[in-house]
Amino acid sequence: MVYFVRHGQTDSNVNGIIQGQLDSPLNDEGIKQAVITADKLKNTKIDIIYSSPLSRAYRTSQEINKYHNVKIIQDDRLKEQNAGIATGRKYSESAQEEIEDFMKNPHKYQAEDFQDLYNRNIEFFKTIEKSKLNILIVSHSGVWKMLKRYVLGLDINDEVESIENCEVKILKK
Repeated sequence: MVYFVRHGQTDSNVNGIIQGQLDSPLNDEGIKQAVITADKLKNTKIDIIYSSPLSRAYRTSQEINKYHNVKIIQDDRLKEQNAGIATGRKYSESAQEEIEDFMKNPHKYQAEDFQDLYNRNIEFFKTIEKSKLNILIVSHSGVWKMLKRYVLGLDINDEVESIENCEVKILKK
């Protein structure tokens, strides 16, 4: 079984800031969310945790691990999509035309496109997908969407369900 948890809330989430690979820490609410999620998962068998090394995800994984005491492996391939020069900007400060251009031409903004993110995430997933272990991945919403698309056999632009802060989802049974 492969479980997926998105990191807890950050001030950047609350303030509508494009985080990408910005290393935003959990805020007080995010820590509370991580504690609640840890409690929800305390009776779930988890053999290993893979985490994005960004502090918001790693701190969430540490909280969950208090009930499991298993190895946490940080993997750069689980980082959120690199937003390039948009990192740290507020969504509301970007004109609609600029957002559309960014989505069509992310490399122009020194950012990853969906294919870059997908390739990186799937390279990671292929290393664990045949495992018989119960695996928890703690990462980001963009990573969730790419892995979900892969598991469902969808195109990288197809719509998939979103994931909230500290929400637990089953990625693969």
